[in-house]
Amino acid sequence: MLVSMRRELIFALIVLIFGLAPIAAYADENHTNAEDDVVIPDVVAKVNGVEIKSNSIKFQLSSAMRKGQRKFSPAEKREIVSGLIDKEIVRELVHQEGKAAKVTIDSESVEKEIKSVMKAYKNKEEFVKAIKARGITEDDLRSSIKVDLIAKKMIDDQVRGKIKITDEDVKNYYESNKKKFFRPEAYRASHIFISIFPPELIRTTPINELKARKEELDKEAKNKIDDILWESKSGADFAELAKKYSHDSASAQNGGDLDFIYKGVFDPAFDEAISKMKVGDVSDVVKTPYGYHIVKLEETKPAEQATFAEMEEVIQKQLFLEKAKIKVEKYLQGLRKKAKIEIL
Repeated sequence: MLVSMRRELIFALIVLIFGLAPIAAYADENHTNAEDDVVIPDVVAKVNGVEIKSNSIKFQLSSAMRKGQRKFSPAEKREIVSGLIDKEIVRELVHQEGKAAKVTIDSESVEKEIKSVMKAYKNKEEFVKAIKARGITEDDLRSSIKVDLIAKKMIDDQVRGKIKITDEDVKNYYESNKKKFFRPEAYRASHIFISIFPPELIRTTPINELKARKEELDKEAKNKIDDILWESKSGADFAELAKKYSHDSASAQNGGDLDFIYKGVFDPAFDEAISKMKVGDVSDVVKTPYGYHIVKLEETKPAEQATFAEMEEVIQKQLFLEKAKIKVEKYLQGLRKKAKIEIL
């Protein structure tokens, strides 16, 4: 249990330090040309003479632009790019240190990560097509994964067995921060989601064409959700409808179950619909910026104070991450001081 928890925390620390990993960027189905009004050179930096290419920076910028729910100014984009470049510099620094220490990664570990990336696609052909469209090969992806695994191993070495969190530390943190552990009202809901841009179209259609067809696709999505609502009101099982129709694949396999959600996490329209429902009710169509939903309220939880027993493990993780982050930042500062870094 402790080993498993430590591995989980090391992974969280890696994400915290490196941000959006290139592996995730390659699996992004909705790459756009968000960087068009920001000049990004082919080589963005050099670390001890090793060039850092712009491919990953562009992918990650596009992903950030897509996930942000507003238009970013060129100045904001440049700031984002600067942050992404810095994370890539850190990644390369740790990778070089790993090579110097003769850290090796077995091919089995790399292939395991490749398979994990491929799960985002219907089949091998779709995967190959997607990475080819992004100007990379499977060998490029394997190399990137190997870099990440070496970096992970080096960071792991910096904290393994070097951080101790006592029971007293955990208890004191809880007592000093009780307000943080007050839970607002929550609800458990299931939903059926129909996106304005269906997943299959996103995979096969240029972004400009999707934008041009938005009004038409919006009407099609609305018609589809209306038909599903009719089936629901006619007595069809909600969970089965979610499995059959919902574009939210993560929840669809569980019958649309979103687990417990605190109010304020989802779009206001979603919360507003829930606020008018009783347990067991199914909503009418709810529109959010992402598309159309039908929501079923499964359970509610009143606002409450979380007990120490409930929060103990969460606090342990939090304290570990805080101490580990300080230790790793000192390690990275040392790497920067002895490296020659050029930002182009």
